[in-house]
Amino acid sequence: MIRVLVFAASLVVGLSQACLAFEFPALYRVIDVASDDVLNVRVAPTVQSDIIGGLLHNETGIEVVGVSEGGDWGRVNVGEWSGWTAMRFLQRSDRPTRPLRAECFGTEPFWGLSLDATHVFREPEQGSQPYRATAELSAANNTNSLAILGHSPNGQMTAIVDARQCSDGMSDRLFGLSIGLVLTSGNSPRFLSGCCSLTP
Repeated sequence: MIRVLVFAASLVVGLSQACLAFEFPALYRVIDVASDDVLNVRVAPTVQSDIIGGLLHNETGIEVVGVSEGGDWGRVNVGEWSGWTAMRFLQRSDRPTRPLRAECFGTEPFWGLSLDATHVFREPEQGSQPYRATAELSAANNTNSLAILGHSPNGQMTAIVDARQCSDGMSDRLFGLSIGLVLTSGNSPRFLSGCCSLTP
């Protein structure tokens, strides 16, 4: 009986570890800001630094890609800029940890990928290619990395998504996820790299 209880306890622990999401990036919502006010986003994590934008008093789906050393400030994107806002006015959103939902993209060549229950790859001149999601795997020794697999009649998709900050090289935005994407179709496999943002 004791052996059965120990096995059951270890199984529960294993399942909870399998459902761990990235600590950052994560989605938040604004709290405790008056309806006629905004939450300021600043150039640096200090109240003395310049304001570059604002978040609405009831705004949701705010992606925090990282925090300051003391955890008091969170790095967010507003427009084409990356800045800092006070974490005491943000509350982490409740959202399923799996499957990972994100919008990914790369430049030169330009491409996009929606990660969801069905993954959709897009290129300006080629249109859209849906991939049926077949697996989402965590690395055994690294909770900050996921392998996401998809299948279509035309080939396979393998995406390695890492919780590592990423720049698109075209703006001052900073993203919390980087992606390496392998597409196989016939005898012409392709490897693409880019950045991702979480979606609600």
